[in-house]
Amino acid sequence: MSDVYEYRRAPNKGPIWLAFIGVVLLFVAVIYFETTQLQILAWGLGAVLIAWMLLPKPVSGIRIDADHLTLAAWRKPRPIPLDDIAHLRVSDAGIDTEVAIVYRNGDVEDVFSGDLPDINTLIAVLAERGIPVRDVS
Repeated sequence: MSDVYEYRRAPNKGPIWLAFIGVVLLFVAVIYFETTQLQILAWGLGAVLIAWMLLPKPVSGIRIDADHLTLAAWRKPRPIPLDDIAHLRVSDAGIDTEVAIVYRNGDVEDVFSGDLPDINTLIAVLAERGIPVRDVS
């Protein structure tokens, strides 16, 4: 098997847009209601928003090739040999799905769910490489 599966998730811009709308509404309120005491707050929040927009936002995701499952592939890559993985355990816990790697030596490691594709895609990709996914509900 020479296929390499890569899953990348770009950072979400929703919170930045929400904060931008809030700052714009605050500026409109300052101008419309002539509340000069809120000008400092509006300018301060505008500066914080600009700083937040300039901060780097890492790409999350995984990479799976014939030999390794690489977690956090574009932030701090950590390759795990596929031969060391016994199976993946999936459990529904409220809103999010929790995934854990169960190693052949019995150790269990939780995986950040923001790095993973949807469960059906993950199951299909790992099945091609001979790694079972258990406890799927």
